Amino acid sequence: MKNPLYTLLTPILVIAVTLLGFILLRPAEAPIVYWVTMAWVFALEMVFFIWLKWDKLGIQWTEEQTNALRLFSGTGTVIYVGITLVWIVAFYFLRSKMGENADTIYMLVISCLTVLWFVFAAIMGRHDAAYISQQKMLENNTISQREFVSELKGQAAEHQTEETKRAWATLIRDAESVAPGEFAAKVESFRARAQKLL
Repeated sequence: MKNPLYTLLTPILVIAVTLLGFILLRPAEAPIVYWVTMAWVFALEMVFFIWLKWDKLGIQWTEEQTNALRLFSGTGTVIYVGITLVWIVAFYFLRSKMGENADTIYMLVISCLTVLWFVFAAIMGRHDAAYISQQKMLENNTISQREFVSELKGQAAEHQTEETKRAWATLIRDAESVAPGEFAAKVESFRARAQKLL
């Protein structure tokens, strides 16, 4: 059985203590910024605890992810939570020096931080998906190339003569040495050369 202290109990305790803190420190007439801050802190706590359990929850942005995406998304999440919490605390110390637009500045900075976090995640996800697609294409090309070279070797063993032996060896070497990314573009010319030797 899993220990509840580091599964469900910790997030519940953190959220309960946060709620208690907001209730005890609530001013008589709480401004809208107070309620926004409370909601944002709860959201940040949830993001943090989801990040802690990310692998166990089985959450994925795409069907496949590289370890680099997991690392960058986790790091980005922790940085976002940290910077936002620092800004929330700093705002309450600097609020009196910001003038009458303090609440607007506060909301704008929190919104910008959140948008930047989402943009960062979207960019990383897009690059990761493109990388995985490229890797799959290279893997498929490599498999196709190996199968084609094996097919050529079979044809050479069956059809080569003393006169065509050297041409078959050159064709097989050329098919083996072409880069997997270029194989799809050159496979038809290899087939045409093989047909001439048959």
